[in-house]
Amino acid sequence: MRPTFRVNRREFFIGLLLAGITLALYWPVRGFGLVYYDDPLFLTDSPLIQSGLNWPSFTGAFATVIAANWHPVTTLSFVVDHQLFGTNPGAEHVVNALFHAANAALLFLLLNRLTRSGWRSALVTAVFAWHPLRVESVAWIAERKDVLSGFFFFLTLLGYGCWVKRAEPGPGESGDGTEGGGGRIYYGITLGLFALGLMSKAMLVTVPLVLLLLDVWPLQRLLPVGTSLCGPAPLPPLDRRQLRGNRLRLVWEKWPFFVLTAGFCVLTYWVQKTHAAVVPLGNLGWPHRVANALTSYLRYPGKLFWPTDLAAIYPYRRLDDWLQTSVIALILASISAFVCLQFRRRPWLAVGWFWYLITALPIIGLVQVGETAMADRYTYLPLIGPVIALVWLIPETWTRTVFTRGLLSLGIAAGLAGLVGLTRHQIQYWHDTDRLFSHTLAVTGDNAGAEAGRGYGLEHEGRLSEAVGHFSKAMWLNPEDREYRLKTGELLSQLGEWSEAADTLSVLLGKNPNDVGAHEDLGSALSHLRRYAEARQHWETALRFAPDDPRVLNNLAWLLATCPEARVRDGREAVALAEHACTLTQFKTTRFMGTLAAAQAEAGRFDDAIATARKACDLAAAHGETELFQRNQALLALYKKHQPWHEPANGP
Repeated sequence: MRPTFRVNRREFFIGLLLAGITLALYWPVRGFGLVYYDDPLFLTDSPLIQSGLNWPSFTGAFATVIAANWHPVTTLSFVVDHQLFGTNPGAEHVVNALFHAANAALLFLLLNRLTRSGWRSALVTAVFAWHPLRVESVAWIAERKDVLSGFFFFLTLLGYGCWVKRAEPGPGESGDGTEGGGGRIYYGITLGLFALGLMSKAMLVTVPLVLLLLDVWPLQRLLPVGTSLCGPAPLPPLDRRQLRGNRLRLVWEKWPFFVLTAGFCVLTYWVQKTHAAVVPLGNLGWPHRVANALTSYLRYPGKLFWPTDLAAIYPYRRLDDWLQTSVIALILASISAFVCLQFRRRPWLAVGWFWYLITALPIIGLVQVGETAMADRYTYLPLIGPVIALVWLIPETWTRTVFTRGLLSLGIAAGLAGLVGLTRHQIQYWHDTDRLFSHTLAVTGDNAGAEAGRGYGLEHEGRLSEAVGHFSKAMWLNPEDREYRLKTGELLSQLGEWSEAADTLSVLLGKNPNDVGAHEDLGSALSHLRRYAEARQHWETALRFAPDDPRVLNNLAWLLATCPEARVRDGREAVALAEHACTLTQFKTTRFMGTLAAAQAEAGRFDDAIATARKACDLAAAHGETELFQRNQALLALYKKHQPWHEPANGP
């Protein structure tokens, strides 16, 4: 029986109701702020997004990698948001919730039209939309890519169903066939939606295999017209040659989808490898990767049924209990064998189970990205499959009598109410960074990523001493992580603990002598410790690797212009460095202009120094930088006397 795609008022009303309840469930997120764990990358720290919608931002979205991911459609969605709402975290949260609500309506529409089973489609949708595992994808601004790629995923499957309807009409229906104009249009639209989904999040690379699963059930395109896998009559003997031909035809017709998948797999791996997001094989061998993948395959469905102790980061722990891993592999193999044995009578079991295995493959950990072993957001699409399998199994088990039907209805209502309650509770943890990672630490124990996450939140609140403690703990838990050690050094510097900062950063350079950030921050620490020659060496090394870093240029220029040790000063070089820093920042940064004036004074160009210092004063006044204004006024008076400024020899 082929799906129908006619507009249906009842279907529209149910879809709208599901979407409305979903939006109401997530409505509290409108008052949430940023989570200082990737969120700033998409809002406050991206000049491209901050520039709003224009031609440079449109083209730049296709040339920009954010958080080691290339997802131009997701990036453009943030550009549009900024154009409409400015830097408004509440609005970004609401947009995520709107996409999730739309996805609920689309999933119901998809299942209902493919299967013609309204109540089961609605139940699958309700579990999908209201389950607490969805909270991370919706309440975390940075995970816009989940809800946006899901939006295009459901549209792609709907488009495919429309194409099948027109390419292979049922008995008594007319269609245009695969070569007809209408068929090609729907095929092209479906392929375009798939490409947009991939450009929202590359996890959709498994879509061609999902389409093949839909061909098996509910579309049943493997079988001759008029036969059904789950009909009342047994299947007649089938021509094996015809079945083999059908399989080849169904695979071949999707070759453009497979080409896109292959291209995005290569592109995604290259981007994440280039941006050091992929864990090298030497750090985590194949036995441990396979063990983690098998364990995650079992843990995700476990959280579907028992969604407690959900965390933003699940730390990766090496699995050395090979007996346990073997048992897990046996369980997974047994489930796969069981659903295959049930295929003729209950094809939805196999389709649902293999939907999960296939769609979870990119994120199961065989290619390890980052330090997390698993993540709730990874379940956004994969766990739809097991829910379909279980919901379609219900009528065979629980609807034989009025009593069992009533009991089933009460059980479903109670279960959905429980999911809503758990989800509403889980949402509150995403209110702010400190609350989120305090909860994560409470449920996971030792967790380097969560310690760092809490450190970022405390740093934003100005609680630097507490933040240092959490970054130090993260560094202790994962001593090989560059970010934790660098951040610890930065915060120690901000607290004026220069000696401790220098020691921390020196260890980092011992592990990686080419670390630009470590050279930059160590130079600052050594400068404050009055080890000026060493500071100069580190800043010069940083510039060899990053010659256009304005901060390093400015720091080195200030040292060469104002150092109390004459052997370190070099006015001419200081002017060249300061001019380069000012050019890179379009002569609009007060501090850099002040450095240029000091360099010109050291070089004996006092007329230029006076003019530059006046511009620095004007910039400080325009930006409300009172302290810098007063400092540049004092230096201007000194330059008028044809005297350069040198830091006091007994300074900090």
